[in-house]
Amino acid sequence: MINAILPNCDVRVMEGIIRSLGKRKIPIIGLSTKKNCNAFHSKYITKKMISPPSRDENQFIEFLIKSVPKGVLFASDDHTAILFSEKREILDRKGFLINFPSKATLLMGFDKWLCYLQALKIGIPCAYTRLIENREDLDEMSRSMQYPFIIKATTLAGGNYIRVQRPEEVIQAFTQMESLILSKENRVLHPKLIAQEWLDYDMEDIWCVEAYYDRYGNARGFFPIKKIRTVMYRGGTYGSRLYAGESFPNEEIVSLTRKLLDGLEWKGFAHLDWVYCKKKNQYYLTEINPRLPGFSFFPSQAGFEMAYYYYADLTGEPFNVPEVKSFLYFETLRYPGDISSTLSAIWRKQYTFMKLIQSYVRIFTEKKPFVMDFFCKSDMKMTLANMFNIIRTVTKEIGQMISQKSRRLLAGILRNKAYIAVNKS
Repeated sequence: MINAILPNCDVRVMEGIIRSLGKRKIPIIGLSTKKNCNAFHSKYITKKMISPPSRDENQFIEFLIKSVPKGVLFASDDHTAILFSEKREILDRKGFLINFPSKATLLMGFDKWLCYLQALKIGIPCAYTRLIENREDLDEMSRSMQYPFIIKATTLAGGNYIRVQRPEEVIQAFTQMESLILSKENRVLHPKLIAQEWLDYDMEDIWCVEAYYDRYGNARGFFPIKKIRTVMYRGGTYGSRLYAGESFPNEEIVSLTRKLLDGLEWKGFAHLDWVYCKKKNQYYLTEINPRLPGFSFFPSQAGFEMAYYYYADLTGEPFNVPEVKSFLYFETLRYPGDISSTLSAIWRKQYTFMKLIQSYVRIFTEKKPFVMDFFCKSDMKMTLANMFNIIRTVTKEIGQMISQKSRRLLAGILRNKAYIAVNKS
């Protein structure tokens, strides 16, 4: 059988890919910079290779070409999707099988400013957006934008934004976001900054749609997800993580997703984020990512096996995409995850303990199938490796907290002793 090559196996998106391919006896080659990543413990990984970091682009591509057996090449994140799209000709020549849009098309979807412009042309609802080209734009923007609005990056994760409530907050928000996009780890994505209208919605009105388009540009399947819980920041805004959610058919949001991706002439994976505004009775697009979601384990376990569709499409195997079924999802066995993050939100009075309990009770009252992330009974070695890493991380953080408190206590004792000594003198 043809190999499946998974770069950056240390990222959690790979967990859903590994099971989907491994159970079909597809040989999997895992690449990582880390010798002991969770995925390397999977019984389905047939070959493990230590690779250069993918952000060292030339070195990484050279390693792929010279050292890695050829086969179906997956992207692990936005950066590798862009990189493989850019290098598709040489990767094709060297025997790798990939399915991504052209780089120009990919950026038209992935870059939030370019996506906004294209979405308007296609007729997709979006929040009003404007590009911030330099600091000189801030004064006029602070007078013309309706408050509140957000400042966000064009090519970073959707949760990276700052909500601006008043004109005097504009410069500080811009400075913070500018620092973020200029950081070493983010410069590789060439992000810019945009100002965007704030949409008023509840946490339960956030949606995702997973989609796969084959190498000929045909839509093969859509998987809509309604979020139950996500990251709740101190300022009352939401992040992009899926801590708890449910899948079920939603023709309206699938129709909008198809219209947009057809208009972009998309190929390969697409992860789209939407929000529903009750006041306007409308779904609004927030972003497109050219990859599987971090929670790929959920759709894979729920029967929407995007990784296999990608592999089968490129190797010429026939495949069928089943209808979307109703599943519940909880990112319980992660840290940070649903329990730890939600308890913090409850402590800050942003959420209630009763709502947390009620969502889990639905498993029993509604008798829906559910997915617990991450627990894979068919791959217990990877499951146990994940749990061990959680315990190690929690233990380390507790140790750091105790150490910090001990240092503060010792400093206080020394100050008191110094104060007593001075008084005696």
